[in-house]
Amino acid sequence: MVQDNPYEQANHFFASLLYPLAANERAEIRHKKPGEGQPMRRRFYADPVEAARDAVTLGLHEEVYAGVAPRLGENGTKASITRLRALWADLDVKAGYTHKSRIEQLMELPHHHSILVWTGGGWHAYWLLQEPAEGPNEQDLAEYVMRRIAEGLQGDPVHDRSRILRVPGTFNWKSGGLRPVVIEHYYPDLRYGLEELKEMAEALPRKASDGPDYGGTSPRDVLNGRIREGARNVTLASVAGSLRDRGLDAETICVVLLEVNRSRCEPPLDEAEVLAIGQSIGRYPAVRPRYVRSSAKRVHPNDKR
Repeated sequence: MVQDNPYEQANHFFASLLYPLAANERAEIRHKKPGEGQPMRRRFYADPVEAARDAVTLGLHEEVYAGVAPRLGENGTKASITRLRALWADLDVKAGYTHKSRIEQLMELPHHHSILVWTGGGWHAYWLLQEPAEGPNEQDLAEYVMRRIAEGLQGDPVHDRSRILRVPGTFNWKSGGLRPVVIEHYYPDLRYGLEELKEMAEALPRKASDGPDYGGTSPRDVLNGRIREGARNVTLASVAGSLRDRGLDAETICVVLLEVNRSRCEPPLDEAEVLAIGQSIGRYPAVRPRYVRSSAKRVHPNDKR
């Protein structure tokens, strides 16, 4: 375990993932009061050290997250991501997995993580890159690799490049508890080529299905009830995957997800985050045989018919 104080832990985190920022790049912090229904607020920083300091200070009373990739200006959407300096995975301790079994799972990989953060309910593993993934093609590949890692390790689908994750040195306030978010392993010199990690990810097991996986399957009644905090991303990704299976394009998927987010998610996710889920999954081919002849029609936002 890294024994540094909270400010040093946050500094390690921001320095590894964001430093140095270019003149037009920013670090993003999102924070909100504990509890459901609280609004998420955003801050942007030209200096990662200042971002780390404020994250820890805010974390004394609020849930704090950070964009794990630099933003272009004060914009937290996918379109603003300039480069990725790391790949990541979110491995919760649930569904039969324990604190120990998740560590064993990670250590069995041929390429070990560079940073491992305990969030109070699971692990965030980061693999630092030798060279940043820049441009649409490399960033799309990075997202594909993270999706395969999540699938192979049965983690959460957090592969979108605009992802925000918890900051070490802060606290996890969920479920009424107060659990420290801490760096357990820190090996900043352990870095990999994107192709190396792609090879590792593709060797991991796939879920049993008749086509590509998009982050899990949705129960049939998923849209009949409320979608609570902690299940929103996973559920929306699953809904998007089901729509993509049926041949719907990214634009139509985004329209549906925005409505599901508005009417079912508590609290709703930021619109930009919902659009990122729909656009990411909309890039994958729709090839499941049972939907090849689907009669699903494209939905146009301004169609009044």
